[in-house]
Amino acid sequence: MGNWARPAGLLLGTALLAVLLNSDFLLFVLGLEVLLLPAAGWTAARLAKKVRVRVVIPESRVFQGETFQIQAELENQSILPIAQASVRLAVRAYPEQEALLLTGKLFLNGGEQGSLCFRLEGSHCTSLEIQPDRLTITDPLGLFQRRCPVDSRESGMVFILPGVLRQETKLPEGQGELLSADGDSDRREIDSPDPSELRTFQSGDPLNRVHWKLSARQNELMVKELSESVKKLTWLYLNLQERASGPAVRNRPEVWDHFVETAASVSAALVRAERAHMVFWVDASRDTLARHVVTDEETLQEMLCALLCADSYAGKDYSPLLKENSLDETKGSTYIEIDLQGDLIGSGAP
Repeated sequence: MGNWARPAGLLLGTALLAVLLNSDFLLFVLGLEVLLLPAAGWTAARLAKKVRVRVVIPESRVFQGETFQIQAELENQSILPIAQASVRLAVRAYPEQEALLLTGKLFLNGGEQGSLCFRLEGSHCTSLEIQPDRLTITDPLGLFQRRCPVDSRESGMVFILPGVLRQETKLPEGQGELLSADGDSDRREIDSPDPSELRTFQSGDPLNRVHWKLSARQNELMVKELSESVKKLTWLYLNLQERASGPAVRNRPEVWDHFVETAASVSAALVRAERAHMVFWVDASRDTLARHVVTDEETLQEMLCALLCADSYAGKDYSPLLKENSLDETKGSTYIEIDLQGDLIGSGAP
Protein backbone atom coordinates (compact mmCIF):
# COMPACT_ATOMS: atom_id res chain seq x y z
CA MET A 1 0.00 0.00 0.00
CA GLY A 2 1.08 3.55 -0.70
CA ASN A 3 2.03 6.03 1.98
CA TRP A 4 -1.10 8.12 2.45
CA ALA A 5 0.17 10.29 5.32
CA ARG A 6 1.53 13.04 3.08
CA PRO A 7 -1.46 13.15 0.66
CA ALA A 8 -3.93 13.08 3.55
CA GLY A 9 -2.07 15.90 5.27
CA LEU A 10 -2.13 17.93 2.06
CA LEU A 11 -5.89 17.47 1.62
CA LEU A 12 -6.60 18.28 5.26
CA GLY A 13 -4.42 21.39 5.21
CA THR A 14 -6.01 22.72 2.02
CA ALA A 15 -9.52 22.03 3.36
CA LEU A 16 -8.84 23.84 6.65
CA LEU A 17 -7.41 26.88 4.87
CA ALA A 18 -10.33 26.96 2.46
CA VAL A 19 -12.82 26.95 5.36
CA LEU A 20 -10.92 29.44 7.52
CA LEU A 21 -10.30 31.89 4.68
CA ASN A 22 -13.58 31.20 2.91
CA SER A 23 -11.60 31.11 -0.31
CA ASP A 24 -13.16 29.88 -3.54
CA PHE A 25 -9.70 29.49 -5.04
CA LEU A 26 -8.60 27.14 -2.28
CA LEU A 27 -11.81 25.16 -2.75
CA PHE A 28 -10.90 24.87 -6.44
CA VAL A 29 -7.39 23.69 -5.48
CA LEU A 30 -8.92 21.17 -3.08
CA GLY A 31 -11.04 19.79 -5.90
CA LEU A 32 -7.98 19.44 -8.10
CA GLU A 33 -6.15 17.62 -5.33
CA VAL A 34 -9.03 15.18 -4.93
CA LEU A 35 -8.81 14.41 -8.64
CA LEU A 36 -5.01 14.29 -8.87
CA LEU A 37 -4.20 12.22 -5.80
CA PRO A 38 -5.71 8.94 -7.08
CA ALA A 39 -3.85 9.46 -10.34
CA ALA A 40 -0.61 10.09 -8.44
CA GLY A 41 -1.15 6.96 -6.39
CA TRP A 42 -1.79 4.90 -9.51
CA THR A 43 1.32 6.39 -11.14
CA ALA A 44 3.47 5.48 -8.13
CA ALA A 45 2.19 1.91 -8.25
CA ARG A 46 3.06 1.67 -11.96
CA LEU A 47 6.50 3.21 -11.48
CA ALA A 48 7.30 0.71 -8.72
CA LYS A 49 7.13 -2.07 -11.31
CA LYS A 50 9.42 -0.25 -13.74
CA VAL A 51 12.51 0.26 -11.59
CA ARG A 52 15.41 -2.19 -11.40
CA VAL A 53 18.42 -2.21 -9.08
CA ARG A 54 21.66 -4.14 -9.43
CA VAL A 55 24.70 -4.44 -7.15
CA VAL A 56 28.07 -3.82 -8.84
CA ILE A 57 31.38 -4.46 -7.08
CA PRO A 58 34.39 -3.17 -9.07
CA GLU A 59 36.90 -5.20 -7.01
CA SER A 60 35.77 -8.45 -5.39
CA ARG A 61 39.12 -8.98 -3.61
CA VAL A 62 40.57 -6.29 -1.39
CA PHE A 63 43.15 -6.25 1.37
CA GLN A 64 42.77 -5.27 5.00
CA GLY A 65 42.80 -1.52 5.45
CA GLU A 66 41.82 -0.78 1.87
CA THR A 67 38.73 1.21 0.96
CA PHE A 68 36.48 -0.39 -1.63
CA GLN A 69 33.38 0.67 -3.50
CA ILE A 70 29.91 -0.78 -3.84
CA GLN A 71 27.64 0.58 -6.53
CA ALA A 72 23.86 0.31 -6.73
CA GLU A 73 22.87 0.79 -10.36
CA LEU A 74 19.25 1.76 -10.99
CA GLU A 75 17.25 1.86 -14.18
CA ASN A 76 13.93 3.65 -14.68
CA GLN A 77 12.17 1.76 -17.46
CA SER A 78 9.19 4.13 -17.41
CA ILE A 79 8.81 7.34 -19.43
CA LEU A 80 7.81 9.20 -16.25
CA PRO A 81 10.38 10.71 -13.86
CA ILE A 82 10.92 9.44 -10.33
CA ALA A 83 11.14 12.24 -7.79
CA GLN A 84 13.22 10.10 -5.47
CA ALA A 85 14.54 6.55 -5.60
CA SER A 86 15.78 5.32 -2.23
CA VAL A 87 18.04 2.24 -2.10
CA ARG A 88 19.04 0.30 0.99
CA LEU A 89 21.81 -2.29 0.73
CA ALA A 90 22.48 -4.99 3.32
CA VAL A 91 26.15 -5.88 3.89
CA ARG A 92 26.45 -9.11 5.86
CA ALA A 93 29.73 -10.68 6.99
CA TYR A 94 30.17 -14.45 7.15
CA PRO A 95 29.20 -16.31 9.24
CA GLU A 96 25.71 -14.85 9.46
CA GLN A 97 26.00 -11.61 11.41
CA GLU A 98 23.74 -8.60 11.76
CA ALA A 99 23.72 -6.74 8.47
CA LEU A 100 25.15 -3.27 8.02
CA LEU A 101 22.55 -1.18 6.16
CA LEU A 102 23.65 1.43 3.60
CA THR A 103 21.11 3.94 2.26
CA GLY A 104 21.24 6.39 -0.65
CA LYS A 105 18.80 8.45 -2.71
CA LEU A 106 18.71 9.94 -6.21
CA PHE A 107 16.42 11.47 -8.86
CA LEU A 108 15.75 9.55 -12.09
CA ASN A 109 14.28 10.92 -15.29
CA GLY A 110 12.13 8.74 -17.51
CA GLY A 111 14.21 6.04 -19.20
CA GLU A 112 17.29 7.12 -17.26
CA GLN A 113 19.94 5.06 -15.49
CA GLY A 114 21.73 6.19 -12.37
CA SER A 115 24.02 4.83 -9.69
CA LEU A 116 24.75 5.31 -6.02
CA CYS A 117 28.29 4.76 -4.75
CA PHE A 118 29.04 3.52 -1.23
CA ARG A 119 32.54 3.31 0.26
CA LEU A 120 33.60 0.84 2.94
CA GLU A 121 36.89 -0.07 4.56
CA GLY A 122 37.95 -3.70 4.94
CA SER A 123 38.96 -3.93 8.58
CA HIS A 124 38.89 -7.72 9.11
CA CYS A 125 39.51 -10.84 7.06
CA THR A 126 36.07 -12.00 6.03
CA SER A 127 33.68 -12.48 3.14
CA LEU A 128 30.90 -9.95 2.68
CA GLU A 129 27.63 -10.59 0.90
CA ILE A 130 26.03 -7.40 -0.47
CA GLN A 131 22.47 -7.40 -1.74
CA PRO A 132 19.61 -4.94 -2.19
CA ASP A 133 17.49 -4.93 0.95
CA ARG A 134 14.88 -2.32 0.04
CA LEU A 135 14.02 -0.08 -2.91
CA THR A 136 11.34 2.63 -2.68
CA ILE A 137 10.30 5.28 -5.20
CA THR A 138 8.29 8.50 -5.02
CA ASP A 139 5.86 9.58 -7.74
CA PRO A 140 6.65 12.67 -9.91
CA LEU A 141 4.56 14.91 -7.62
CA GLY A 142 6.46 13.70 -4.55
CA LEU A 143 3.26 12.60 -2.79
CA PHE A 144 3.25 8.81 -2.75
CA GLN A 145 5.97 6.32 -1.87
CA ARG A 146 5.94 2.75 -3.10
CA ARG A 147 8.20 -0.16 -2.31
CA CYS A 148 9.56 -1.90 -5.40
CA PRO A 149 10.15 -5.64 -5.75
CA VAL A 150 13.81 -6.53 -5.15
CA ASP A 151 15.56 -9.53 -6.69
CA SER A 152 17.68 -11.12 -3.95
CA ARG A 153 19.85 -12.73 -6.66
CA GLU A 154 21.20 -9.28 -7.57
CA SER A 155 23.95 -9.66 -4.99
CA GLY A 156 27.72 -9.64 -4.90
CA MET A 157 30.60 -10.86 -2.76
CA VAL A 158 33.66 -9.05 -1.44
CA PHE A 159 36.58 -10.97 0.04
CA ILE A 160 38.84 -9.07 2.42
CA LEU A 161 42.23 -10.77 2.24
CA PRO A 162 44.92 -10.48 4.91
CA GLY A 163 47.29 -7.57 4.52
CA VAL A 164 50.33 -9.82 5.02
CA LEU A 165 49.99 -10.90 1.37
CA ARG A 166 51.23 -7.45 0.40
CA GLN A 167 54.36 -7.85 2.52
CA GLU A 168 57.44 -10.02 2.33
CA THR A 169 56.56 -12.84 4.72
CA LYS A 170 58.70 -15.65 6.05
CA LEU A 171 57.80 -19.05 7.40
CA PRO A 172 57.54 -19.25 11.18
CA GLU A 173 60.73 -20.21 13.00
CA GLY A 174 61.43 -23.91 12.72
CA GLN A 175 59.09 -24.47 9.80
CA GLY A 176 61.44 -22.81 7.33
CA GLU A 177 64.22 -25.08 8.54
CA LEU A 178 62.00 -28.13 8.06
CA LEU A 179 61.27 -27.23 4.45
CA SER A 180 64.81 -26.27 3.57
CA ALA A 181 66.02 -29.57 5.03
CA ASP A 182 64.11 -31.36 2.28
CA GLY A 183 66.14 -29.41 -0.27
CA ASP A 184 64.75 -29.34 -3.76
CA SER A 185 63.31 -32.84 -3.65
CA ASP A 186 59.78 -31.46 -3.23
CA ARG A 187 60.27 -28.53 -5.63
CA ARG A 188 58.52 -29.31 -8.86
CA GLU A 189 56.24 -27.99 -11.57
CA ILE A 190 52.65 -29.18 -11.36
CA ASP A 191 50.60 -28.51 -14.43
CA SER A 192 47.38 -29.92 -12.98
CA PRO A 193 46.39 -31.10 -9.49
CA ASP A 194 43.67 -33.33 -10.89
CA PRO A 195 43.81 -37.14 -10.75
CA SER A 196 45.67 -38.47 -13.74
CA GLU A 197 44.63 -42.12 -13.89
CA LEU A 198 41.50 -44.25 -13.61
CA ARG A 199 41.31 -47.87 -12.54
CA THR A 200 38.76 -50.36 -11.25
CA PHE A 201 37.66 -50.16 -7.64
CA GLN A 202 39.60 -52.29 -5.15
CA SER A 203 38.78 -53.21 -1.59
CA GLY A 204 39.93 -50.45 0.74
CA ASP A 205 39.69 -47.61 -1.79
CA PRO A 206 38.01 -44.50 -0.26
CA LEU A 207 34.62 -43.75 -1.76
CA ASN A 208 35.50 -40.10 -2.35
CA ARG A 209 37.76 -41.21 -5.23
CA VAL A 210 35.00 -43.04 -7.09
CA HIS A 211 34.34 -41.53 -10.54
CA TRP A 212 30.56 -41.90 -10.43
CA LYS A 213 29.73 -40.77 -13.96
CA LEU A 214 32.27 -43.09 -15.57
CA SER A 215 31.22 -45.92 -13.24
CA ALA A 216 27.61 -45.52 -14.38
CA ARG A 217 28.65 -45.67 -18.03
CA GLN A 218 30.88 -48.72 -17.64
CA ASN A 219 28.60 -50.46 -15.15
CA GLU A 220 31.46 -50.97 -12.68
CA LEU A 221 33.09 -48.85 -10.02
CA MET A 222 36.04 -46.80 -11.29
CA VAL A 223 38.32 -44.84 -8.98
CA LYS A 224 40.67 -41.93 -9.58
CA GLU A 225 44.33 -42.71 -8.99
CA LEU A 226 46.26 -39.67 -7.83
CA SER A 227 49.37 -38.77 -9.81
CA GLU A 228 52.77 -38.97 -8.18
CA SER A 229 53.09 -35.18 -8.21
CA VAL A 230 49.93 -34.79 -6.14
CA LYS A 231 50.99 -37.54 -3.72
CA LYS A 232 54.24 -35.71 -2.98
CA LEU A 233 52.78 -32.28 -2.43
CA THR A 234 53.49 -30.34 0.74
CA TRP A 235 50.32 -30.60 2.82
CA LEU A 236 48.96 -27.67 4.85
CA TYR A 237 46.08 -28.59 7.15
CA LEU A 238 43.99 -25.74 8.56
CA ASN A 239 42.35 -27.09 11.69
CA LEU A 240 38.99 -25.34 12.12
CA GLN A 241 38.04 -27.24 15.28
CA GLU A 242 37.19 -24.99 18.21
CA ARG A 243 38.65 -25.49 21.64
CA ALA A 244 36.43 -26.84 24.39
CA SER A 245 35.76 -23.49 26.05
CA GLY A 246 35.40 -19.91 24.95
CA PRO A 247 33.41 -18.15 22.23
CA ALA A 248 33.68 -19.24 18.61
CA VAL A 249 36.74 -17.88 16.83
CA ARG A 250 34.67 -16.69 13.88
CA ASN A 251 32.86 -14.38 16.28
CA ARG A 252 36.21 -12.94 17.46
CA PRO A 253 37.54 -10.99 14.47
CA GLU A 254 41.04 -10.38 15.89
CA VAL A 255 41.63 -14.09 16.58
CA TRP A 256 40.23 -15.12 13.19
CA ASP A 257 42.43 -12.52 11.49
CA HIS A 258 45.51 -13.98 13.15
CA PHE A 259 44.57 -17.49 12.00
CA VAL A 260 44.02 -16.39 8.39
CA GLU A 261 47.19 -14.30 8.40
CA THR A 262 49.23 -17.26 9.62
CA ALA A 263 47.77 -19.55 6.95
CA ALA A 264 48.38 -16.90 4.28
CA SER A 265 51.98 -16.31 5.46
CA VAL A 266 52.87 -20.00 5.36
CA SER A 267 51.24 -20.53 1.98
CA ALA A 268 52.83 -17.38 0.52
CA ALA A 269 56.27 -18.44 1.71
CA LEU A 270 55.79 -21.83 0.07
CA VAL A 271 54.77 -20.16 -3.18
CA ARG A 272 57.89 -17.99 -3.16
CA ALA A 273 59.96 -21.11 -2.53
CA GLU A 274 58.26 -22.64 -5.60
CA ARG A 275 56.72 -25.32 -3.40
CA ALA A 276 53.35 -26.47 -4.72
CA HIS A 277 51.19 -27.46 -1.76
CA MET A 278 47.76 -28.81 -0.89
CA VAL A 279 45.76 -26.71 1.58
CA PHE A 280 42.82 -28.52 3.13
CA TRP A 281 40.32 -28.20 5.95
CA VAL A 282 37.09 -29.82 7.15
CA ASP A 283 33.91 -28.44 5.64
CA ALA A 284 31.65 -29.25 8.60
CA SER A 285 28.50 -28.03 6.81
CA ARG A 286 28.89 -30.85 4.25
CA ASP A 287 30.96 -33.33 6.27
CA THR A 288 33.63 -33.28 3.56
CA LEU A 289 37.12 -31.93 3.03
CA ALA A 290 37.80 -28.73 1.13
CA ARG A 291 41.05 -29.12 -0.80
CA HIS A 292 42.96 -26.53 -2.84
CA VAL A 293 46.27 -26.94 -4.63
CA VAL A 294 48.26 -23.69 -4.39
CA THR A 295 51.01 -23.06 -6.92
CA ASP A 296 51.04 -19.28 -7.40
CA GLU A 297 49.61 -15.97 -6.20
CA GLU A 298 46.29 -16.46 -8.01
CA THR A 299 45.59 -19.93 -6.60
CA LEU A 300 46.67 -18.68 -3.17
CA GLN A 301 44.05 -15.92 -3.26
CA GLU A 302 41.41 -18.36 -4.53
CA MET A 303 42.16 -20.66 -1.59
CA LEU A 304 41.86 -17.77 0.88
CA CYS A 305 38.52 -16.69 -0.61
CA ALA A 306 37.19 -20.20 -0.02
CA LEU A 307 38.62 -20.21 3.52
CA LEU A 308 36.87 -16.93 4.33
CA CYS A 309 33.54 -18.64 3.57
CA ALA A 310 34.33 -21.56 5.90
CA ASP A 311 33.09 -21.85 9.47
CA SER A 312 34.68 -23.36 12.53
CA TYR A 313 33.12 -26.37 14.26
CA ALA A 314 33.00 -28.03 17.66
CA GLY A 315 31.71 -31.18 19.26
CA LYS A 316 32.38 -33.58 16.38
CA ASP A 317 35.38 -35.79 15.71
CA TYR A 318 36.48 -35.64 12.06
CA SER A 319 39.65 -37.68 12.48
CA PRO A 320 38.15 -40.69 10.59
CA LEU A 321 37.29 -38.40 7.68
CA LEU A 322 40.81 -36.96 7.67
CA LYS A 323 42.40 -40.38 7.84
CA GLU A 324 40.27 -41.77 5.04
CA ASN A 325 40.58 -38.84 2.67
CA SER A 326 43.90 -37.15 3.24
CA LEU A 327 46.29 -38.42 5.84
CA ASP A 328 46.97 -41.62 3.91
CA GLU A 329 48.14 -39.46 1.00
CA THR A 330 50.56 -37.38 3.09
CA LYS A 331 52.94 -40.24 3.87
CA GLY A 332 56.44 -39.28 2.84
CA SER A 333 55.40 -35.65 2.27
CA THR A 334 55.94 -32.52 4.33
CA TYR A 335 52.90 -31.95 6.56
CA ILE A 336 52.03 -28.70 8.37
CA GLU A 337 49.06 -28.12 10.68
CA ILE A 338 47.76 -24.75 11.90
CA ASP A 339 45.10 -24.50 14.60
CA LEU A 340 42.48 -21.77 15.03
CA GLN A 341 44.76 -19.85 17.38
CA GLY A 342 47.25 -19.47 14.54
CA ASP A 343 49.77 -21.85 16.11
CA LEU A 344 51.78 -24.48 14.25
CA ILE A 345 50.87 -27.52 16.29
CA GLY A 346 52.12 -30.18 13.89
CA SER A 347 54.78 -30.45 11.23
CA GLY A 348 56.75 -33.09 9.42
CA ALA A 349 55.46 -36.31 7.93
CA PRO A 350 52.65 -37.92 10.00
